[in-house]
Amino acid sequence: MGATEMPEMFSEGYVESTLRWHLYRRWRRRQDPHRVGERMFYDVALRAPKGSTILDLGANVGLVTGAALSLGLKVVAFEPDPHALAVLTRRFGRHPDVEIIPKAIGAGARTVTSYRNRHADEGQTAASSIIETAYHEGGTPVSVEVVDLVDFLKSRPTMPSIVKMDIEGSEAECLEAILDAGLEKSIGAFLVEAHDRVSPEIANRLDRIRERIAEGNIRNINLEWI
Repeated sequence: MGATEMPEMFSEGYVESTLRWHLYRRWRRRQDPHRVGERMFYDVALRAPKGSTILDLGANVGLVTGAALSLGLKVVAFEPDPHALAVLTRRFGRHPDVEIIPKAIGAGARTVTSYRNRHADEGQTAASSIIETAYHEGGTPVSVEVVDLVDFLKSRPTMPSIVKMDIEGSEAECLEAILDAGLEKSIGAFLVEAHDRVSPEIANRLDRIRERIAEGNIRNINLEWI
């Protein structure tokens, strides 16, 4: 999972990223979307208490995980794709502040098919999803376990400071469940990549979520991340 989690994201440290950001603004240059995504991340991560937790949903190979660790945060990373999981585990499996959960996340516990790009086992880790699209044509699907997000959050001793979602359309069901349970009030910030393009149904559900956010004046859910 993590379709737009490209190698160039977080290729610089916080200081270098901040300098580049201000240069973009000073010279009024068009800002790269990934740099904008980095800035959004740093803005919420630097406000989080040191040692608090970020829930990295769709961790992919761990770019956000690594950035969070560099700022003194702990990470719970969900990643079900076998290839991405192998890279993530190689990078952070022994880190004391990282918990890796090799499962998908959703609004209900179940076992589902995860659809993958045909190049997934050759190193293409992007956009594996429990929602099948044309991108997955010719890929080898795998069976994955889905964890109920609300149950998972309620089982934790403390709520995460940040929830990052890049889960290829499953953010719709996850956000619906979060809002229905009122848990958004207990979490500092949500950084969500919205995958309206996955299907008209997902786009409609995300539109309804945007309406709920606006009507409730909810300020900690960002659906414009990356």
